[in-house]
Amino acid sequence: MSEMETDRGMRKAVLFDLYGTLVDIRTDEHDPYVYAMLSRYLGYHAVDIAADEMKRSYFEGIQQCIDESKEIHPEVDVYKVFFNIMNKYGKKRSSKGIVIDVATLFRSLTMRQFEVFEGVYDVLVALSAQYKTAIISDAQWLYAEPEIAKLGLDQFFEVWILSSRFGFKKPDPRLFRAAMEKIGVSPEDCIYVGDNPCKDMGGAKRVGMKFILFRSECREYNGHEPDRCFHDYADFMKILSGLL
Repeated sequence: MSEMETDRGMRKAVLFDLYGTLVDIRTDEHDPYVYAMLSRYLGYHAVDIAADEMKRSYFEGIQQCIDESKEIHPEVDVYKVFFNIMNKYGKKRSSKGIVIDVATLFRSLTMRQFEVFEGVYDVLVALSAQYKTAIISDAQWLYAEPEIAKLGLDQFFEVWILSSRFGFKKPDPRLFRAAMEKIGVSPEDCIYVGDNPCKDMGGAKRVGMKFILFRSECREYNGHEPDRCFHDYADFMKILSGLL
């Protein structure tokens, strides 16, 4: 590829959802064992809360954040949920670092499946040589930011738009516009890749992006149709051809 062709390509962008698209993940936040272990650990930080109360407070805290939001698609910042619990039941004020430590322990205890989909790294290497890239994800920053680094995805993405940093979720078009603004591209020069037809495709199409659907039935959803569909990253570069 010539220098002129590479420069032209770098003005275009391929953006990705994170969980369910790049990362194959499964968690269980209802497992009683998680709260038993978390309750025990919190005792070392002078936080006295029983396992059952911890579980109840966690889910009530999430619901309270949603109820208090004025957004159409409200998002929770789980950091605030853990901060409120620890400072309600703690004998002393918990620092930000301790709250993050407890929250990430919770995350690790809930994890049942966590790895990138096969072929993702090869695709990202190829894309990074030709296109701008970014992540737009409904995700908790205190989980996603270290997990992106842990999986080595940070070497491919300089821009991460995470819903918990904004207070609203996809398909809110503001998340997609924020990504485009940060990487300096227009909608007609963007493709978004996601696995959720309603949230991912709905948001991308509302701002004028093309959309590639991963591991879902290739059909119309709520008046929108994907521009391409795929189930295996080995096929991705082939289906991308001609879209940008």
